Amino acid sequence: MDHLLISLIIFLGVFIQTLSGFGLGLVVMPLLTQVIDVSLAAPLLALIALVTLLTLSIFYGKNFEFTSMSRLIITSSVAIPFGIFCLKNLNETITLTFLGIIVLSYGFYSLFEFPFPLISSPKWGYGFAFFSGLLSGAYNTGGPPIVIYATCCRWPPEQFKSNLNVFLLSNVIVVLINHLIQHNVKPEVWQLFITNIPTILIGLLAGFLTSKFIDFLLFRKLVLLLLIIMGSQLIIKVLLF
Repeated sequence: MDHLLISLIIFLGVFIQTLSGFGLGLVVMPLLTQVIDVSLAAPLLALIALVTLLTLSIFYGKNFEFTSMSRLIITSSVAIPFGIFCLKNLNETITLTFLGIIVLSYGFYSLFEFPFPLISSPKWGYGFAFFSGLLSGAYNTGGPPIVIYATCCRWPPEQFKSNLNVFLLSNVIVVLINHLIQHNVKPEVWQLFITNIPTILIGLLAGFLTSKFIDFLLFRKLVLLLLIIMGSQLIIKVLLF
């Protein structure tokens, strides 16, 4: 196992999440599954996300809308065990192919800025939240559905960052509890997590410091391009090998 490569992947994901407000699961999960089994990568990412999103929620949580978001959090929490069940019981080829499709689709759609319809009814949020829970349970990639919902609702930037981080943090807590109950957090996972706590903290610090100097729109496009490349590579690798 290449521990240095794992640390670099974790640093990259935490840095991107801190700087742009999205991308931790979408970046880390496809890359980690190139190095370790998906059954190890999923609970490891949940632990990494817990520390990362807790920190970001403390910084950005002041604009969190508790009343409306709490219903979405409950809906997502109900779906998470089903996602974990799929992770454990579906063939790895199927899970990795689906992960690649999710990453590729989100990167492609967002990079080319296709228009999203305006959503006025909050009832649509339950469907997006349920799908987010499924993806969170299976791959810790529950961000895209809720990001799309937020875009359709035209959330302002501060509300977007606050609601998204707290929502994903709530997802991660439920995901981690389910992984612990199902004994998915093996000693190897704990070892990788503990040894990479400094990496997570450095990634957070680097993201906070860099945010003052970087062109956000350019950086976002580079991240989305990276997601397209990673999603395509994952699909090709699974189908050919």
